[in-house]
Amino acid sequence: MLSAQSQLLKRNLDLFENGKWLIINPTDAYFSDELITFNITFLYQYFDIFAESVKVIPSCEFDSRDVSSATNGFCIKQKVGMHHHLFSPFIPSGETYTDILIYLPKSKAHAVMLMAMAHAALSEGGRLHIVGENKGGIKSIANAITHIGPSQKVDSARHCSLITISPSEVAQPFNINDWLDESTFEVAGFSWQVASLPGVFSHGELDEGTRLLLEKCSHRLSGSVLDFACGAGVIGACLLGRFPHIDLTLLDVSALALYCAAKTLTLNDQAAMLIAANGLHGVSQKFKHIITNPPFHTGVKTDYSVTRRFIADSAHSLLPKGTVQIVANRFLPYPGLLAEVFPSTHTVAQNNQFSVYLSVSA
Repeated sequence: MLSAQSQLLKRNLDLFENGKWLIINPTDAYFSDELITFNITFLYQYFDIFAESVKVIPSCEFDSRDVSSATNGFCIKQKVGMHHHLFSPFIPSGETYTDILIYLPKSKAHAVMLMAMAHAALSEGGRLHIVGENKGGIKSIANAITHIGPSQKVDSARHCSLITISPSEVAQPFNINDWLDESTFEVAGFSWQVASLPGVFSHGELDEGTRLLLEKCSHRLSGSVLDFACGAGVIGACLLGRFPHIDLTLLDVSALALYCAAKTLTLNDQAAMLIAANGLHGVSQKFKHIITNPPFHTGVKTDYSVTRRFIADSAHSLLPKGTVQIVANRFLPYPGLLAEVFPSTHTVAQNNQFSVYLSVSA
C-alpha cells in the first residue's frame, strides 16, 4: 500500500518525466512501481524498505573497520528494471542529479542534513523537492532551508505537502565530518567515546534508558554478544570496552546508525561485525547474549511491532541458556510479551521511567 506521501506524489507523476532523478528514503517499497518506465535512482538509509524494494537481500554484513575507513561508509547496489536501488548512509561521491526528492524524516536535524547533502549533489540548475506529512513538520521546513533558495508548494493532499526548492547558489561540498558529533560518556566509572549523526537515536547524548541498562546489565558476558538496534554503537562499544573478550556484533536497520557505530568503534580502538537487517530477519547466527534498547516508534507514531517481532524471533537467535537483556519505558507491555516466549523472565532494575528485564532461553 502506498504511504500518504507516495499517494500525493502519484498525483504528480509528470514531475518525473524529465531529468535525472534521485529519490531519498521513500516510506514504502511500492511507489517505484508507479515510475516503472522512468530511469530513477533510489537511495535508502533504512534497510527494511530497501530489502522490500529489491526483494533479494535478507541482510548485509560489514566489517566495522571497512565502513569507518571508507569515504561514504558503504553502498549496496541493486538494479531492478530501469531503477537503481542503493542502500547507503550517503549519496555516493561524484554522483550528480538534476532533481532530488527527499521524503521528510521525523527529525528536523536529519532533514536539514539531507537537504545539505542533496544540494551538494545537484547539477547546475537542478531542483530539490521534499514531501512529508503536515504533522511531521513539512509546513515549517521551508523556514529551515531559506538559505538554499526560494521554495514553492507544488501540491497538497492526504494531509501531506510537496515542496520544490530552486537553489540560488552552488552548494558547498558536503562533508560528513561537519555533521558528526563526538562525545565522551561515562557509566559506572567506565568512559568511552561515541560518534553520532542527526537522524540516529539519541544523537549527541546518552539516553537515560541506555544508561540504566549499562549500569544494571549482567557482568557475566562471554562468547557471542549482539547489540540489537545498536544505533550509534553506544551499548556495544561500552560492553566491548568493559569485556574485551566478547565476540561482538551490532545490528540496525539504519545505514546512518551503522556508519556511526563503525566510527564509534574506531574512536575506541575496537572492531566488530555490523549487520544491516530488518529485525532479526535473515540473520542466521546464534548468540549467547542479546542486549538492546529497542525502538518503539515508527515515524511519529508509537509502534510496538519491531519489539514484538524481536522478542518472538530472539528465542530462535539465542544459544541454549542464552540471555536477552532489554530496557524499556515502564508503561510498555514487555514483561508479558517476554514471559510468553521465555521460560524465565525477571526485572533486573527499575526507576520512575524505565525497567530492565532479563530473560533466559530454554
